[in-house]
Parts: sequence; C-alpha cells; structure tokens
Amino acid sequence: MTAAEPHPVVLIAGGEDFLAERQVQRIVRGLRIADPAMERRDVDATRESAAADFLDACSPGLFGESAIVVVDHVETASEVLQSAILQLIADSDNLTKVLLIQRGLVKGKGFIEKIKKSPAVTLTFEKLKGKAIDDFIAAEFKAHKRKVSSEALSVLRTAVGDDIRALAGAVSQLASDIEGDPVDDVAVHSYYEGMAGVSPFAISDAVMEGKTMQALIALRWAMERDPQVGPAIVASTANALRGIIRVGSMGSGQSDAAIASAAGVPPWKVRGLRDLTRRWTPAQLADAVLLLTRVDAALKAGEIDAWGNITVLDPVQRQEMLERALLTMARKSFRHHSE
Repeated sequence: MTAAEPHPVVLIAGGEDFLAERQVQRIVRGLRIADPAMERRDVDATRESAAADFLDACSPGLFGESAIVVVDHVETASEVLQSAILQLIADSDNLTKVLLIQRGLVKGKGFIEKIKKSPAVTLTFEKLKGKAIDDFIAAEFKAHKRKVSSEALSVLRTAVGDDIRALAGAVSQLASDIEGDPVDDVAVHSYYEGMAGVSPFAISDAVMEGKTMQALIALRWAMERDPQVGPAIVASTANALRGIIRVGSMGSGQSDAAIASAAGVPPWKVRGLRDLTRRWTPAQLADAVLLLTRVDAALKAGEIDAWGNITVLDPVQRQEMLERALLTMARKSFRHHSE
C-alpha cells in the first residue's frame, strides 16, 4: 500500500442496510472488473468462530489468488475479532481488501469510533427520511431510464411504505412492467391495488394454478416487504403439493368431507385440489417435490454442488433461486392445463 492508494479496509457505516449492501456489491463488482478471479470471502461477526474465520479469510490462498473479505455485523465483534481488525488496519504492509459492514447503531459504538479514527476508509449511509426518500425513488427510476410523476411518488410510498429496500424493488418492478412514461399515479395505484396483504398461500395458489405473472409479482412484492419470507413460501407451496398428491391418490366416488378428512385439508379446498390434480402429472409432482427440497435447503443453509461443497447464498441469489423454481413449476402447470 502506497501513500497514493486508498486504505484497503473500508467501513460501511450508518445503519441503512440496503444502501450498505448495495455499496458492497458495487465495490466487489469494481474489484472483479479489474481482477475477474477475485474471490469474495464472507465472515459473520455474530458467530462464535468469527475471529478464527476472519484470520482464515485474510490468509493468502494456496495458489496466491486475490480475495476481498466482507465482515458483516461488525458492530457485534468480540474483543478478539476487534483486536484482529484493528491490527490489520494498522499494518502498513497490509494489502488485504476488507469491507466492514455496520448494521446496528447501538452495539459496538466504541469499536466503530476506533475504526473511524483509524486510517481505514469510512463510507456512511444513514437512514433516509422525508424528501430524501422521494429523491431516492426518483433516482431509482432514473437509473432504469424512466421518469416518474410527483403524484406517483406519493402513491408508491403509501402502497409500499418508506423501507427503501422495498421501494427499490417496487421501482424495478414498475419500470419493467409499466410501459407509459412518465410512470403516473394511476399506473402505480392500479399495479399495487390489493397487493398489500399478499400471503405465502396466495403465492403458492398462483403457482399451482399456472398463473406465472401473478405468482412472480406477488412473490417479489412479498419478499420486498419481508426478505425472510422465502422459507414460508416454500413451505406453503410444498403443502399445496402434498394436498394435490393426497387428493389425487383418493379413489373416485368419495364425498368431499371424506376426502378432506383423509387428505388433511379443509372441505372447501377439495374441489380446487381436484381441479389441480388434472393440471399435474405424477412425474411433474415428483419433480416439483425434489425441486422444492433443494430450494428449501439452499435458502436455509446454502447450495450444495456435486462434490458436497456448500455455498451460502446472498439475499439476491436466494430470491433469484426461489423465482426460478416457482416459475418452473407454474409454467409446467400452465402448459399441462393448456394441452
């Protein structure tokens, strides 16, 4: 590290998680443009093994490959991890690129202040309020090469709220699905009408019925409102599959009440499940069950490759995997119903 180069350790502070995550992605993307082989190594500071994980991540690879170390929840770092981080920052010969992400603003204040006073670079992303949120929305539309009316901004904030992660996702959806420019309040109101209460059951029903666009819009909406809802959606979809399998295995001529009791579903669902059994072949149901099993494992623990290696997925990767799985299922249902 020379005097002209920025310090390789960067603290991303301020408490606005979405903007912090986006900045991490930008930095990693920029480094990979310069070095496509650069490896990202993630360390969760909340884990008991965090200090050892950090030291291991900062160690040179067997073949000397370059890496960027991302330490999440750095405000929760133990004393051992704090000491290791401060020592790395103070090492003038250090070339290891490290990103430190501060999530909460309550814990670790003293440690965070030490980092800010050190030679490390500090980037601050504070919570947006008031007009700053409108400016953020307008900038998001501009990034998608779209314009938006001031009235539409108000409607969008009413429909989505002031969580900027949800707003960014909403802008992406609107820019993709609405053709008119600028995007006006009528279009926004029409797009999100009735979407505030989307449940995992509504999403799984749309998938089972082959309603691909409805399933995709509802899924994205639900995940923007709650990024942790993925496993619940998988569980609901798996439950819907079990219902189809149970009803499909029942003999004909039985009453709805008898089928409902044997299949473990409410009587009012039997007719709908009977219709769905005609949309799915046994082979498709088996494939869907296996697919959901893999997705559920990937969402909760990580994706496993053919050699047994586990890769923990980031939030974007988890959503993309869930979208692909549910759309695959919805399209199979739609095609089978159309034949």
